[in-house]
Amino acid sequence: MKVIGITGGVGAGKSTVVGILQKHYTTEYLHCDAIAHDLMEQGGSAHEALISLFGEDLVNADGTLNRSKLYERAFLGDRVEELNACVHPKVRIYVEERIGTLKAAGFDGLVLIEAALLIEAGYQDICDELWYVHAPVSMRRARLKANRGYSDERVDSIMAEQASEELFFSESDFVVYNDSPQEDCEEHIIEQVEKHFFETSDKHREEVAQ
Repeated sequence: MKVIGITGGVGAGKSTVVGILQKHYTTEYLHCDAIAHDLMEQGGSAHEALISLFGEDLVNADGTLNRSKLYERAFLGDRVEELNACVHPKVRIYVEERIGTLKAAGFDGLVLIEAALLIEAGYQDICDELWYVHAPVSMRRARLKANRGYSDERVDSIMAEQASEELFFSESDFVVYNDSPQEDCEEHIIEQVEKHFFETSDKHREEVAQ
């Protein structure tokens, strides 16, 4: 079993890379944003603390969380660190418990942990490798506007809160360049990944021989 952290800036295509890996390898996918969403809802381990910090009016009439209102208060109110401190430690606990369960079951594949904040949350110590999905800022911006309907202001706000490219490059074990046209994307990424796996397995054999 190999635990791989998948990180990168918003719009870089982390989920695209994960989807391609799922097609070609045996994987277990842990999407930290999706896990966080579940934990923030009623019954989740982060729900009560979140409501206490950001207000009871975040709960909709049907009991679900009003995420738009929450993110507006966090990002526009300069309270992103409070939000992250409330939710991310609980996400990590969930991830660590799931990895433990997979190990105990003898899972033999790739455990893919996807999140933008893997480095900041210190996931390096539970990942065998940290992969940085990279794409030019102009391409990331175009994707966010076309695929998610984000305004320039929202893109600017989110990007300003994320780690620099320098930090991603310095902390990562492998960089996946997701900068090719859509029709060539899968082939381009798999070529990079297979080359990396070949080089790392070859290096491992040399270390064992020594």
